[in-house]
Amino acid sequence: MEISPKTVLTAIIGNPVEHSLSPTLHNAVYKTEDIDAVMLAFGSPDIGGLVAAIRTLPIQLAAVTMPHKQTIMPLLDEIDVTAKDIGAVNTVVNRKGVLTGYNTDVTGVAKALAGVTLKGANVLLIGAGGAARTVAYHATREGAHVFCHNRKLAEAEALRASFDINIIGADALQATDFDVIVNATPIGMSPNTDAMPVPEEIIRKGAAVFDLVYSPLETKLLRAARARGARAISGLTMFLAQGLEQERLWLGRDVADKDYIALLEGKLRG
Repeated sequence: MEISPKTVLTAIIGNPVEHSLSPTLHNAVYKTEDIDAVMLAFGSPDIGGLVAAIRTLPIQLAAVTMPHKQTIMPLLDEIDVTAKDIGAVNTVVNRKGVLTGYNTDVTGVAKALAGVTLKGANVLLIGAGGAARTVAYHATREGAHVFCHNRKLAEAEALRASFDINIIGADALQATDFDVIVNATPIGMSPNTDAMPVPEEIIRKGAAVFDLVYSPLETKLLRAARARGARAISGLTMFLAQGLEQERLWLGRDVADKDYIALLEGKLRG
């Protein structure tokens, strides 16, 4: 699609953003749906500057990634009730200068875990940041018993203050049987692909292991899950679902899935 003075600007903001597949997905949607728009990546540790750019340029739709999902909230004009309950925003829609924050990650988490029984299940949640808040929100609403393991205790305690979860230390991981394990940290992301967020010994046969990391396509955690007879769920499933929901919020209509998963997998395989 040719870029013109009329082309609408959308963006992915975070730090870093080099790994993000958001421009690949959203620009493919624009081409398929014949929308005169382009998504660019803006990486900066300065969330204030990024929000100023959304207002000034203007950017009509912004996908928000680490580490800004929580720090962006006080800078917005309005926040959707679900995003407020979760305590994290991953989407900003700019409607004539009014910035409204949403959380479409919850749509992605629900899609990724659609075939997993959560009611009464023991769920190990690794991480306590913005993405982890979304997982905790969904899992507790579905009736799961959530155990949070995080390197920084203060962050885990902040998560516990918002949701009915337990905090579990590294020394207790092998003493509990987990039905579901969710990695909501960057551990295992390219280029540090040899990293594992938890010992593979805690992955039991028949469990479900969901890694929000999608680059590489199969993380070390997911390879270990398959090897141990567990169900491995890629973060790409969540990524696609939340991305299409972002476009629905901006465009005001549903966007059909035109086999974008194949495009994303191809991009990751290089």
